[in-house]
Amino acid sequence: MSDIIDRLEPIIVDSTIKARGTSVTKRRRRNPTKPSAKWIAPARIGNEVGVALAVVLGTIGCSHARGDSGGCTMCSYLLDGDERSPTTDELLQQFDDALSDLADESTPLSVKIYTSGSFFDTTEIPADVRTKILARIAKDERIQEVVIESRPEYVTPEFMRETRDVLGSRRIELGIGLESSNDAVRSICINKGFNLGTFKDSVATAKEYDIGVRAYVLLKPPFLTERDALLDAIKTIEEAARLGVSTVSMNPINIQKYTLVERLWRKEQYRPPWLWTVLSVLRDAWNKVGSSVNILCDPVAAGKPRGAHNCGSCDESITSAIREFSIHQDVSVFDSLDCDCKRQWHHVLNHEDISLLIHSRNRRKQVGKA
Repeated sequence: MSDIIDRLEPIIVDSTIKARGTSVTKRRRRNPTKPSAKWIAPARIGNEVGVALAVVLGTIGCSHARGDSGGCTMCSYLLDGDERSPTTDELLQQFDDALSDLADESTPLSVKIYTSGSFFDTTEIPADVRTKILARIAKDERIQEVVIESRPEYVTPEFMRETRDVLGSRRIELGIGLESSNDAVRSICINKGFNLGTFKDSVATAKEYDIGVRAYVLLKPPFLTERDALLDAIKTIEEAARLGVSTVSMNPINIQKYTLVERLWRKEQYRPPWLWTVLSVLRDAWNKVGSSVNILCDPVAAGKPRGAHNCGSCDESITSAIREFSIHQDVSVFDSLDCDCKRQWHHVLNHEDISLLIHSRNRRKQVGKA
C-alpha cells in the first residue's frame, strides 16, 4: 500500500496545485483590522448548552496550502487570508472586534479561534500575538471553553504548557483535521500532509496538559463512493474516540472554489454527500461511541448544490435535525424523518460501486478499440 501511495501522491499534489492555479493572486483586499469572519451561535459546551463566538482571523494563511504541496484537495480557506502578514496590532484589533460581540452574552461562553490555518504556527500568528489573545480570553470569567485550530505538527509541549498556564482551568480543545483514520484516504484523497501517527502524538501531547482534541472528520473525500465515504467516516469517528479525543466534529464536504474537488464536481465526477449519509453517520457513530465523546455537525451549504443535499424537499428538516442533535446529543431527533428520496439514496449505496466498475470496464474496451 505504501508503494501505491508514494506513486499517487505526486499526481494528487500536482492536480491540487493546478486546481488552485493563480487564485491566490486574486485574493480580495480586506481591512487588516477586521476578522475574515465572525459569528455567534448556540453551542454545546461540555455538558451544557451555551453561546459560542467563532472568529476567523485574517492571516497570511495556512502554511500547508502556501507550500509546495498545494494544500488539501477540498479547501480554499487560504483565499480568506491576506497577501501579507498583518501586524501585531492589526491581528489584536481583529480579535478585539470579534470579542466585543460577546458583550451582552451570559455564561457559559465558548470562543473558537480559526486562522484558516494553525493558531500555533508562528508564521501566521506571532508568539506575542498568541500570548496576548489568550490573555484577553483569560480575563473574561464568562468564557468557559476555548477551541483553537491547529495542524498537529504545531502541537508542542511548549505551546500546550503556555496555553494551559494562561487559560487556567478552562476547558480547552484543539481543533485538528484528522479527516480520516485511513492513511491512504488522508494522503491520496485529501492531500493532508501528515499520517495517523502524527495525529496520535498530538493527542498525547495535548493530554499531558489536560487539553482535549476536537477531531475534524471529513465526510466524502473525493474518489470515494457514497457507501465507502459513510463507512470511512464511522470508522474514523470510532478510531478518534479510541485515541481519546474529547469531541468529534464531522464535516460533510462543501464545494469550495479553486480546489481539486471543485474541478471534479464541474466535470460531474463528484457529488457532495447525501444528507441521509450525514444523518446515518451521526446516528451510527453516536450509538457506538456517543457515551465517550460529543459528536457535532454543522453542514456548510446544506441543501445547496455545493453542499450536502438530498432532493430539495426534505433538506431543511434534516439539516435542522442535524443541528439540533449537535446541541443536545439526542439521536431520537432523527426518528421521524422520511422522504421518497430515501429509496434513491439506498439505491446509490447498494449499486454505485457496481455501476462504476461496469462503466470503467466499458471505458477500457472503448479505449482498446480506438
